[in-house]
Amino acid sequence: MKARDIMVTDVPAISVRTSVAEAVRMMKRNFGDESFMNAAPGLIVLNERGGLAGILTPLSVITALMDGAPAGGSDEAFFASLCDRVKDLPISAIMEHQPISVTLDARISDVAELFLTHRFQRVPVVDGKKVVGIIYRSRLLFAMTRSLEVAP
Repeated sequence: MKARDIMVTDVPAISVRTSVAEAVRMMKRNFGDESFMNAAPGLIVLNERGGLAGILTPLSVITALMDGAPAGGSDEAFFASLCDRVKDLPISAIMEHQPISVTLDARISDVAELFLTHRFQRVPVVDGKKVVGIIYRSRLLFAMTRSLEVAP
């Protein structure tokens, strides 16, 4: 089995120039969408030529929010002030750069090793420099355990 066999082609992607505020709105819209079956919200970040530039994860945004934040705040005004600091930043300022990707012909066992080694939620699938799909942890699990679905 290869990456092409289990990838989702409806890739949630965004430009490097998109603001953090717009990216978070897009993550929220995509969360729970059936086309992203049980996927953790996150976005593939594309450069100006449409190639893979990075990945924006919820942890990327939380890290940006909390970077330099005073300790102890927990009310809505506190979080609003954190959001004000980052909302207009381009996501290129907070995304995970140089993401690891796989090719269409990557073996599923190799993809599984990436998930285990790096604790990923998702891995982009590329054809040359173009992102053509994404593999989520849940889809990998279901592909690897198909034989468990057969009733004894």
